Amino acid sequence: MFYRYIDNEVQLCLLSPEHTQSLFILTEQNRAWLRRWLPWLDSIQKPGDTEYFINSCLKRFAASEQLTCGILYQKNLCGVAGFNRFDYHTGTAYIGYWLAENHTGRGIMTRTVRELENIAFRDKGLEKVEIHCAVENRASRKIPLRLSYKEEGCIRRAEKLYDRVVDHIIYGLLKEEFLKR
Repeated sequence: MFYRYIDNEVQLCLLSPEHTQSLFILTEQNRAWLRRWLPWLDSIQKPGDTEYFINSCLKRFAASEQLTCGILYQKNLCGVAGFNRFDYHTGTAYIGYWLAENHTGRGIMTRTVRELENIAFRDKGLEKVEIHCAVENRASRKIPLRLSYKEEGCIRRAEKLYDRVVDHIIYGLLKEEFLKR
């Protein structure tokens, strides 16, 4: 099982079926908050939907296609982060994340993304990490900016979010930039 201690408050753990109930409850409690920027909430209506998601992630993890982790803050699940996809041909990892509303503003996600960078560059030997954020999602965009990512461009009409389509800003961090920090 994948488990990573970031510091005395924050850990990452591979999502597994044992997280089904707590992840479903966390999603339910934050549904309105998450709906602003995440397109998948309508597909999560019952614990079985969360279990299906976790099992799909585990299959993709076993195939080295992704890594989806629960974020633990003081040993309680407070969000999800990881690599939505690895592109081994280009050496690029794509980070995605979300955090419960009542856990924002504590530096949890910044610490989490910094650890994901270590996994991508040091453990997996990849060359680049990308984060895609909706243009209007200021909170999410602060994370790569805080970590010295370069803004690489904008993809227009990149994602459908229920009743609207949003543009994405792409942020990138190269291995050599990471090693210079």
